[in-house]
Amino acid sequence: MQASQARLILKDVYSSWERGDLLTTLSYFAGCLVFVVHASPGAPSLIGVGFGRDRFGRRLELFLEQFEVEKFELLSMRADRDGFCSNAAYKYIHRDSGLDMEGRMRHKWRFVGDEIVSFRAFHGHATPPRVL
Repeated sequence: MQASQARLILKDVYSSWERGDLLTTLSYFAGCLVFVVHASPGAPSLIGVGFGRDRFGRRLELFLEQFEVEKFELLSMRADRDGFCSNAAYKYIHRDSGLDMEGRMRHKWRFVGDEIVSFRAFHGHATPPRVL
């Protein structure tokens, strides 16, 4: 896949996630998706490790039940030897407490055709939660 095509797909993945459109977000992932979402240091991952778009979707639904996505922005993207790497800025708001979390994360993507078959997320240090 060319970097320009991957950038268009990833921009839509990021923007659909930001606006809470889970169906559009998931439409870019292959049924055979392998995913690994690492947590911030010292915190558990809410998404974890798994196989399959449906399982990934269920975990994202559970996440969205707890958090509102206020910001999810593609900052940069580059090709590497077997896919693409990107950096994102995010801000989540916990629905029950109103606490917000923001920070940056790195993503590793692998495509077959125009479908994402492998996704890895690495959280950086998030800012401490604040009450809005």
